[in-house]
Amino acid sequence: MSAQQLFAAHSDGNVSTLALTTAGDTSTLSISSVTPLCETNPATLNLDFSQRILYCLDRGRAVDRQGSLNSFSIDATGKLERIARVSAPISGVAAEFFDIGRTGVRGYVTASYNRSAIGVYRLGENGALTEPLETIFPNITSTGPVTLRQDRSYLHHVILDPTREFILIPDLGGDMIRVFKYDEKNVAPLKELAPLVTNPGTGPRHAVFWKSPESGVLYLFFNGELDQKIYSYRIEYKNGGLSWSQPSAIASISDDLAPTTAPTSEIAITPDGRFVIVSNRDVSFATSAQNRSGPSDTLSVFSIRANGTLSPVQHAPSGGYSPRQFMINKAGDKIAVGHQNNNTVVIWERDIESGKIISEAEGGKLGVATLSGAVVFVQWDE
Repeated sequence: MSAQQLFAAHSDGNVSTLALTTAGDTSTLSISSVTPLCETNPATLNLDFSQRILYCLDRGRAVDRQGSLNSFSIDATGKLERIARVSAPISGVAAEFFDIGRTGVRGYVTASYNRSAIGVYRLGENGALTEPLETIFPNITSTGPVTLRQDRSYLHHVILDPTREFILIPDLGGDMIRVFKYDEKNVAPLKELAPLVTNPGTGPRHAVFWKSPESGVLYLFFNGELDQKIYSYRIEYKNGGLSWSQPSAIASISDDLAPTTAPTSEIAITPDGRFVIVSNRDVSFATSAQNRSGPSDTLSVFSIRANGTLSPVQHAPSGGYSPRQFMINKAGDKIAVGHQNNNTVVIWERDIESGKIISEAEGGKLGVATLSGAVVFVQWDE
């Protein structure tokens, strides 16, 4: 018998520790412990595996003035114990931590959605936290074409480039990916550089970098939540910043689905760098032509060509409604999907060679756990 551990944040205020247990050909997913100490609305998790510390960003509620950042220790059974809690900008939905060169300083940057904001932290040792060093409130100068979603700035992700010198934050409301440099000694202040400006109505949500093994050329893939396309931009380092050119865009599901009716949510590259996977809310959205037409939303799988373009491989069930986020394990043979509308975590098996998610009929659904609230983030403990 073997077991793999995961953590799941759900927006009812809880974070669950899950165990995927395998015995022979049988797998089960169960809840081993739950903590309510990430406060009112857990939104995203960041795991420091080597130090056994889990960071949980609490989004807060509409009636709150702020959210919170929480750190937890992880015991041998996966139980979480809170170490520290500090304030965070309200409506935080994404965050990333990173080491700054060889200084021993660790930074942590958050992105808030409804009240567009960036929180900048310097993390202490052993999970210690301090209040934000800086809070930035970006905005836009004109409303985008999707007026209900682009009347102001809406930030939704935080990633670093491969050199770990630049912080990129997709702005769904502003049709851009904002770029920042951080202070190399103290994290803050951030300096904003020229952004990647997308087509109007794109609504960039999440992004990932990929380097072609054949040419060494660097690309940025991101999903347009609003226009439901996957974009591939060629990236170059010039004049102390980043420059871009767009080689391709492809519909996550189909060009026949009208914009904003089947929004994309998560995007990830498989550990072997050969495939891109994107989650779609094509069946759970009320405005979708496919609303409740089936028991599950979907995951789109694409192979990556040497020139950064994408080729469709598979359109597979996610296993539930509104797959807000998913995570591939490091081995690349499993994918954990968190569903916001029916409160489940579903574990699927992947065929690493073909890139396909193995169907339930073929035994690919390894486990399902129903949690106490809407699942917004799943993290493998590795």
